[in-house]
Amino acid sequence: MKAKLRLAAAAIATTLVLAACGSSGDSDTATPTSQTGAETTGPIVIGSTNEPTSLQRNVGGSSGISETTTRNVYEGLTSIDDSGEVINTLARDVEVSDDGLTYTFTLQDGVTFHDGTPLTSKDAAWSVSEIISETSQAARANDLRVITDIATPDDATLVLTLDRPTQSLLFFLASVTIVKDGDTENTSDNGTGPYQLEEWVQGSHMTLVRNDSYWGEPAQADEVTFQFYEDETAMNNALLTGQLDLVIQQSNPDQLAQFDGNDNFVITEGNSIKKFVWTFNNKEEPFTDVRVRQALYKAIDREAILSAVWGDYGQVIGSMPPVSEPWYDESFADIHAYDPDAATALLTDAGVTDLSFDISYVARDTNEIIVQQIKSDLAAIGVTLNLKPIDDAQWYESVYTNKDYQSTLMDHNNPRDVLWYANPEFYWQYDNKDVQALKVAADEATSEEEQVEAIHSLSAIIAEEAPSAWLFMAPQIRIATTDITGFPADKNAEPFYVGQITRTN
Repeated sequence: MKAKLRLAAAAIATTLVLAACGSSGDSDTATPTSQTGAETTGPIVIGSTNEPTSLQRNVGGSSGISETTTRNVYEGLTSIDDSGEVINTLARDVEVSDDGLTYTFTLQDGVTFHDGTPLTSKDAAWSVSEIISETSQAARANDLRVITDIATPDDATLVLTLDRPTQSLLFFLASVTIVKDGDTENTSDNGTGPYQLEEWVQGSHMTLVRNDSYWGEPAQADEVTFQFYEDETAMNNALLTGQLDLVIQQSNPDQLAQFDGNDNFVITEGNSIKKFVWTFNNKEEPFTDVRVRQALYKAIDREAILSAVWGDYGQVIGSMPPVSEPWYDESFADIHAYDPDAATALLTDAGVTDLSFDISYVARDTNEIIVQQIKSDLAAIGVTLNLKPIDDAQWYESVYTNKDYQSTLMDHNNPRDVLWYANPEFYWQYDNKDVQALKVAADEATSEEEQVEAIHSLSAIIAEEAPSAWLFMAPQIRIATTDITGFPADKNAEPFYVGQITRTN
């Protein structure tokens, strides 16, 4: 079935909810009714405020398309499951050489693309080569450029040769979706997943239909529609009035009261890796001076910001790792605790006076609350913050791609995104040789303990140097009608896997 793409615009950007990406904890997922003998029904309609702006998955700066289509329409050699674990997907088996420099992947049997073409190792090779190309904008491109050679000895075998060992290759490969040799997600919906893209009406909805020729465990619902909203109140009203079965994420505790105690709905609160980050362009003056960055961080009241947005929910953080990751350290939040006097002293020591700069941010209600609080806190120490609201596409182009900004607010939603601070080409342009060396040490670690120690040390350096000001972790709250089961309560990676969601009768 060919996707019907009725697009209002051809933008290739979306919210970089590169927040946060991984955990090894168990996921609280309801049991699919088909496994208990009940009949499955459809369609399922899911409400979301995170609409994609492009079909292109492997370019970075993208979350809406990852949330809706990764693991559902498109698949990788590996995936991050709902509990945050790396699992084999299109790769049936992986063999690693003794020196850690050669990975041999055996592909799953009987996999076909949605157009019926069999998957071969050449498709996987082409997809990986696109990600590591010099022109690639993929967020994990730098991590995957340890790959120096790609070979396809037969249709079922892919061999990757590395220039150095890395503990994280299978994790990073989960971000690479495999498409047919020569295709891109901009020109084709031709994935291998349990669902096929039927239509995307931009500004309205995206409908997925079950792929009855799927190579793996069949999806439960025969149709899943993501209904998109710009306004969370409108989305929740649609849930209340029976137009939706489930909403993926709540961003305001005030919305919960209308569902709490209502026997028609269930509210779940799971693990979250969503972090709100105020980051600086570390190549731009005055943010090249660590004292200025530290001063600005100490000047803001993160507890007040969190309270204004989430009340009693969420948690203040002081570095990039979320609570669910093993290198998280709650003491990081105290390194640059709220202290306006110390902030003023640091600016004086740096010789900075009459400081004025911009903050670029995607115009949303939550972001408006945050930037207004930051603006007020900075004004108290004589710093002027100029608010610069933009849309998703503008953020992707000006901030993520062109790095043409002074400071920016974004919510990051990827596992292990702390490692991006080891990439000086990433949009915050932080260049620290010690951090880069620790990233390599984490990659080359021979045990999990060594890897955790290296990434913890990396996280401690950035917590002190403040290339960004990490604000808080948002809670992961979903609301569903009581007849909907099989959805994950946790969010430990970008994709929202819908294959087990079903309706009880």
